[in-house]
Amino acid sequence: MPRRFVRSAPSKADKRRKVDIRVTNMAASDALWWDVRLGPKHASMAARADQFWSWSVLLPMCHLVQRAKRRYCRPLVIWARTDSGRFLRVGMLIVIEAYPYLDIEHPAESHFAWFMSGADPGVLTTEFGMSNPPALGRVLLDSAIVLSQNAGLAGRIGLHAAAAGGDALLAVYARCGLIRLPATAALPPSVRRPNDGRFFYADEPVAEALAAALDASR
Repeated sequence: MPRRFVRSAPSKADKRRKVDIRVTNMAASDALWWDVRLGPKHASMAARADQFWSWSVLLPMCHLVQRAKRRYCRPLVIWARTDSGRFLRVGMLIVIEAYPYLDIEHPAESHFAWFMSGADPGVLTTEFGMSNPPALGRVLLDSAIVLSQNAGLAGRIGLHAAAAGGDALLAVYARCGLIRLPATAALPPSVRRPNDGRFFYADEPVAEALAAALDASR
């Protein structure tokens, strides 16, 4: 049976409190909403890796670039329930399907989390009436793992920590349980960028352990 996406996540401020979550496919209207309502807020936060990202540009670009390589993208939106009971967009994710697995010692395909964003918790509270914004790191990664597992790729995923995120972003992915690819490791031949030591991946055991840890929330 296919694994479902998670339907709840702990509050970022109070891990004992659960926040209702939903995951849907991303449309152009979702990208535009994010750019208009959250983009200007995030643009003033220098520590954010996605400070100047425009999802209205990223969404069509990802489809076009990967289609030229005979791959497909799966864009997702993470929603969370506000204090009023309505759901609000709080996370964005674009996954490349059937991407080369980063560990070349075990040639295979995986999914690659190309772009990920979580809305700033302070903005969600002050601007959108969400007193308990969810912790989104594991939710975003789990969504990529679930897509990989349901596609028959055993949960294998990879990602690159944007340089703009600095050491803090490296620490986030390490805390989430991903494996950091050594900077000395070769990348698959079709991955054109150099290995700058900021690549992470999940092999089959890690992916299953991370997914199983959230099964109670599905």
